[in-house]
Amino acid sequence: MSKVIAFHQAVPGYLNATASGLELTLSIKGPQPDTLWVRSEPDNEETLTPMSSQDYQGEWASYKVVIPFETGHFQTRYLFKLVWSDRLLWCSALGLSTAMPENNHQFRYVPAGQVPGWVAEQVFYQIFPDRFANGDHSLTPAEGAYDYLQGQKTRQRQWGELPQSREGAIEFFGGDLHGIEQNLTYLQEELGVTALYLNPVFESRSNHKYDTTDYSSVDQHLGGDDALVQLSESIHQRGMRLILDAVINHTSVFHPWFQAALAGDEQARARYVFDDKGDYVSWKGHRSLPVLDFANKGNVETFISGEDSVVKHWLRPPFNIDGWRMDVIHMLGEGPGAYNNAHYVRMLRKAIKAENADAYLLGEHFFEATSWLQGDQEDAAMNYYGFGHPVRAFFTGLDIAYHPIQLDAADFANWLARARAVIPFAQLTAQLNQLDSHDTRRLITMLNGQVDLYLAAIGLLMTYIGTPCLYYGDELALPGEDDPDCRRCFPWDRAQWPEVVFETTRRWIAHRKALVSLQRGALVTLHAAGDVMIFARVLESEQCLIAVNRGDATAVLCPDDLLPMARSWRLVEGVAQLEEASSGWRIELAARSTNLWSR
Repeated sequence: MSKVIAFHQAVPGYLNATASGLELTLSIKGPQPDTLWVRSEPDNEETLTPMSSQDYQGEWASYKVVIPFETGHFQTRYLFKLVWSDRLLWCSALGLSTAMPENNHQFRYVPAGQVPGWVAEQVFYQIFPDRFANGDHSLTPAEGAYDYLQGQKTRQRQWGELPQSREGAIEFFGGDLHGIEQNLTYLQEELGVTALYLNPVFESRSNHKYDTTDYSSVDQHLGGDDALVQLSESIHQRGMRLILDAVINHTSVFHPWFQAALAGDEQARARYVFDDKGDYVSWKGHRSLPVLDFANKGNVETFISGEDSVVKHWLRPPFNIDGWRMDVIHMLGEGPGAYNNAHYVRMLRKAIKAENADAYLLGEHFFEATSWLQGDQEDAAMNYYGFGHPVRAFFTGLDIAYHPIQLDAADFANWLARARAVIPFAQLTAQLNQLDSHDTRRLITMLNGQVDLYLAAIGLLMTYIGTPCLYYGDELALPGEDDPDCRRCFPWDRAQWPEVVFETTRRWIAHRKALVSLQRGALVTLHAAGDVMIFARVLESEQCLIAVNRGDATAVLCPDDLLPMARSWRLVEGVAQLEEASSGWRIELAARSTNLWSR
C-alpha cells in the first residue's frame, strides 16, 4: 500500500467549537480508509463516532464529524482511527501509528478563553533591569550603601565593566525603570518588539532581586512605584504589554517576617519551612532565600487569595501590568517538598483571572512542565524543555548542563514533536520560547562566536510555534558565560553594534509580526534528516515554509511532499531556492541558514 498522510490540528477549519460540540476535520492523502472514526471518551469510556467524506481537493480527501464536549473533564480529548480491510492506523497529536497512542498523545481541546488571545501576537523582550539602561544616575546604590550576606557591602560598577562572579549579587551598574522607559522608542520602533518581561523589580538588597524584602513596593534604586506607573502608562499608550516577575516561593533573609522569625516570633516563623533540627529550609541550599510554607493561611492570603494580595495588587490601576512570570512555580507548596503544588497553582490562576481574565500566567520550569500546561493551571511556561534545550543541543552539541550531545535533525524534530504532542494547542501558541535568559550561558558564546549559526537560531525562534522572547542584547549577539556574565550591561555605543546581527534580527521580528500563520498556525514537520529540518506553519488563509540547515555546506534535497498547498511560494528571508522538479520538489539551502517562504 502506498504512503498515507493525514493532517489535523486545532486551527480554524480543522477544529471549530459549536453550540453542540467540536466540529473536527481530518484530511487524508493516499489510499483512503474503508472506515474512519473519531475516538473520544465523553464518560471515560471509549466512544467511536464515524466520520464521512465531505470534500476532495486534488489527492486530498477531507472528513468531518461533530463530537460532544466532555462533561466529566475540562478538556475534550480525541483520536482518529483509520481502518482498511487489512490494517488500521491511529492519528494522534504525535502523528500516525499502528499501535494505539498513549492517552497523553490524544488531541485535546481546552475551552476558548483559557489562554489570552493577545499573547501569540507578541514578540517579547526580557530585561534584567540593573543591566539595560541607566535613566537616573542618582538612583544607583552607592559604594557600601548597605550590607548583604556575611557583611558584604554594595559595590558600584561603571557601565560596561564585566560582572565579577566573586561579587555576585552586590554589584550594581545602575539600570533602572526610567532607563527602560527612555528606550521604548528603540524597543518598539527600531527593533520591533511588542511586550516586555522584566526580572524582579520589588524591594531587595541584591541586583537580581529574587530575594524580596517588600512585595508592596518597587525598589527605590529602580525608581520606586512612580517609575513603574510611568513605565506602564508609556508602554500601554504604545499598545505594548508588560509582565513582571513574581517570586513567592521564598523571601530574602532580610524580609521583616524572617528577621522576626529568627528573633523568636512564632507567627512569623510559621510562614517559613523549618526542618526537624530547627534550621530553616532555603531554596536549592541558597541561605539567602528561606522558603515560604503555603500550609500557612497567612501566606496564601498575602500572596494569592486576599483582597489586596500581591498577585492582584499589581494587576490593578495604577500599575495595570498584563501578567505574571511566576518564579519556580512548580516548587510552591506545603512543607519542604512542594506538597499540594497543583492546588496552589490553580488557586493562583483563579485569583489572577478573577482580577483580569486577559492576564498572562507564565510559569518558570527549567524542565518538562506538561502537567502544569493542560488548561487548568498555567497559560504557558518558559519553554526550556520544548524549545530552549533542544535548540541549544541541535546548534551547539551541548545539553542544558553543557554535556556533549549528538542530535541530528531527525532526533531534533522528534524531541520537539514529543514536547508539542502533550500540550493543548492554545497553550502551545503561548509558550515563551527563548534562546537565552538570565539563568543560562548566552548562545553566541556557546557557539564560539559563529554568527551565521546564531542568526539561523534567531530565524528558528521567530518561526517556531509559541511566543518568541529575546533576552536583552540578543539582537546584538551579546556574549556571556554563566551567571553573572550572562547579565552584562547593554552596550549603547552603536558604533560597536554588529550591524548584520541587528538588521537580521529586526527583519525576522517584522516577519513574525506580519505573517499570521507564524503566530497562530499549526506546525507540520515535512523533512528532518542530517543537518536539515523543514516544517510548515499552516492556516487555511496562509501558509509558511521554514527550512533550517545547520550544516557547513549547501544542502540540496527533494522532499516527498510539501502538503496540500499552492505551488507558488515567495522567498521572504534567506538564501535558498524552491522549485518544482520532475520527481516532486527541489530545495537548495545555503549553509548555516534558516529560510522562510510564504504564500
